[in-house]
Amino acid sequence: METNQKKLGIFAGEGKLPVQVAITAKEQGYEITGFALSKLAKDSLESYVNKIYEITPGQIGRNMNLVKESGVNEVVFIGKVPKLNLLKNIYKLDWIAIQELSKLTSFSDDNIQQAVAKLVENYGATIISQTKFLEKLFPSIGVLTQKAPSDEELADINYGIRIAKELARLDIGQTVIVKDLMILAIEAIEGTDEAIRRASHLTDKPPVVVKVARLNHDPRFDVPACGVNTLKAMIGKNKGGVLAVTANETMLVDKDEMIDFANEHQIAIIVM
Repeated sequence: METNQKKLGIFAGEGKLPVQVAITAKEQGYEITGFALSKLAKDSLESYVNKIYEITPGQIGRNMNLVKESGVNEVVFIGKVPKLNLLKNIYKLDWIAIQELSKLTSFSDDNIQQAVAKLVENYGATIISQTKFLEKLFPSIGVLTQKAPSDEELADINYGIRIAKELARLDIGQTVIVKDLMILAIEAIEGTDEAIRRASHLTDKPPVVVKVARLNHDPRFDVPACGVNTLKAMIGKNKGGVLAVTANETMLVDKDEMIDFANEHQIAIIVM
């Protein structure tokens, strides 16, 4: 007898989010196939899915055939895939990947994501938003920690949001690190945590870290997230600092653990 069970494919990078998506999707009645983009991603997700494949991003032909053979009709992309890893494996592209990439005017995140979306849909699956499974990770507006930002830090936050929004619009990064109305570092290909560490070498003062989403960002691919590792990257010679994120745009992974860590190290977390 045929069933109408929904079949979800999770294209999983690293981190905790793919597992959280899998848990919520099972609660919603999905049969799940994992497509892990690294061995680490495969090991963490394997216990939560019905079946799993370890794949290479550049082997697009094989990956799309696996989607079709698995009967997957909905796909979600989630988890950290460092762009530097993709560059290191550029020689592993198959012919379909070479064809598709050659059509792009640039290798910006948005261009790559839209090309991938078109390919997936051509193979009969629909890409759905990460937020369908992760709504509980979006915090409410306000200060989440015992410590609140000072007036000087609020000025840095407001300045940082303006700069970060422009940075995101240009598809460079989504995070800036500010102190005394000066930009210490901007996020580029290295990612948020490394940008914060880079900034920490430039000042002894606790940093103000601002993370935003791009205007008109595609929630199927592009949902900023912070976790405890982001806070750990902020730890310098002195306790303190601020992590500021924008409401309804940025996920806090393990929010309770983040708040406990922030309180211990006198870091303020504020949702603007």
